[in-house]
Amino acid sequence: MVGKSEDKRNDVKEATRSSSPTPQASLISQSMVLEGEISGQGDMVIQGRVQGRISLEGNDLTIARSGRVKADIRADNINIQGTLEGRLQAAGKVTLHAESSVSGDITAGCISIAEGAVFKGSLKIQPGP
Repeated sequence: MVGKSEDKRNDVKEATRSSSPTPQASLISQSMVLEGEISGQGDMVIQGRVQGRISLEGNDLTIARSGRVKADIRADNINIQGTLEGRLQAAGKVTLHAESSVSGDITAGCISIAEGAVFKGSLKIQPGP
């Protein structure tokens, strides 16, 4: 049987492997709850809960399996393993993993939706320049 601390380590490993974040990637851990606006340079992994607006243009965002996000998001690439409610704008690719649940509108250069993913909303594919 796998313990909670090992589950968290595996969640971090999977999240970072899926998005290939830079060494400067920010982590919002499973115990964190943030409300407001997040912006900046560098990749981000969300394991906790976030509500508001996220702007990481030119950078990647991963919502881990434990992540619960209610926000409008702008990023280069967005990987979703957890739950998201809001609008997504990705210059590159949006990836919905099998365990993900997304409710909202997606605009992206391309999208990958794994079997088992739940998606409710509209989708607009808009290739970059």
